[in-house]
Amino acid sequence: MYLYLWIVFIGFILLTALPLFSKKRRTKWAVGQAVAVTSAIILAIFFIEMVNTPPLPAIIFVVIVSFLADRSTYTKTGLIIVGVILSISAGGAYYLFHDDPEYVENYITNNPDLASIYVSVDGETVVSQEADLKRPLASVVKTIIGIEYANQVANGTIDPEERIPVEELDKFYLANTDGGAHPAWLEEMKAHDKTSNNEVSLHEVAKGMITFSSNANTDFLIEKLGAESINTVIETLELENHDPIYPLVSALLVSEFVKDQHEESLSNDQLTEMIETMPLEKYRETAWKIHDMLYEEEGIYVNESISISMDLQEVWSDNLPNATVEDYRKVMSAISNNTATIPGGEEILRDVMEWPMELHPSNREKYAHFGAKGGSTAFVLNQALYVESNNGKKMELMIFTEGFSFIEQLKMNQNMNSFLNKVLDEHLSE
Repeated sequence: MYLYLWIVFIGFILLTALPLFSKKRRTKWAVGQAVAVTSAIILAIFFIEMVNTPPLPAIIFVVIVSFLADRSTYTKTGLIIVGVILSISAGGAYYLFHDDPEYVENYITNNPDLASIYVSVDGETVVSQEADLKRPLASVVKTIIGIEYANQVANGTIDPEERIPVEELDKFYLANTDGGAHPAWLEEMKAHDKTSNNEVSLHEVAKGMITFSSNANTDFLIEKLGAESINTVIETLELENHDPIYPLVSALLVSEFVKDQHEESLSNDQLTEMIETMPLEKYRETAWKIHDMLYEEEGIYVNESISISMDLQEVWSDNLPNATVEDYRKVMSAISNNTATIPGGEEILRDVMEWPMELHPSNREKYAHFGAKGGSTAFVLNQALYVESNNGKKMELMIFTEGFSFIEQLKMNQNMNSFLNKVLDEHLSE
């Protein structure tokens, strides 16, 4: 996912190791510098790949260690340069990472072409901006799958305690494409003894789709529940602008499929143009074809790690199911009012959706109910939630945003939760 960054890091290692090839320059300091820089790069790669740390802090860390390990740094001029760099880095870090909910508010207000928001309290609209403009949903779409899961449990079609082999889920897992969501969920299952014989309950699979946003669990549930049944939820809830749901993981592989089917080699630009101009219906059909291949464990995609260019990732993000914040106001309101499912499915759905009540003890003190589903790609950051206060006041809040620069994306991700808390406090404390 970060091929060019790894090339730069390798360049750093080679640059610092170069003096070691000369006996005259192979001093203790040179050896220590090479060890320090190499160790810093290995640590940075570990945090980026395994802990999902954003690349920028890791790059800054490597640069600082490189300066500190360089002997020339400890001259008067060098110390001045290091001081300036550290000051700039500290200022940049403060700008990027300090709590700033107003940043999100200003982004939404100043970019109506890129941001929609809808806030309702006790059924009354409080805030509405571009509420009927369709935008990519990313993982927010998993809420619809969660509703159909609750329906099928309630009508007895599926058993929530059915044991699902992890290998069945792994059919739809592509390494390094979900921000570590699926491995993190599996670790959580093991840590809480919810796996046995490498199997988990179907209910935990559904919860992992919502709480951890596992794409592998999502595509497994699409297969398990059936796309036709899932898409019926869209009709039942009268979501007028909601696109049909189709597999997420398989859609990410459309570009690979097209490239493999093409007789001549394609440049990234040529491939991107082909995918961009592909009719959406054909794009979805291709995704379904790939989904069937993954399910049957056929083709070259099984158990492979892939690298998709940012241009192609953007096409994938844009082609994911779209809907409006008004649609998801209906969805969240229906869940909050126990009308989203057939009778008997209400508590099942709440158990899947109300993970914030389990994760944060403070929420249990403030709210009677709190359910949420976020969604993000490199180009989209969305939130959809419902809340009921202990005094019975109900609120739905939907935010769909897109089109960020790299810095905007960092700031939006950093401050979205504090903005959500600010909005909740403003409207539920009145």
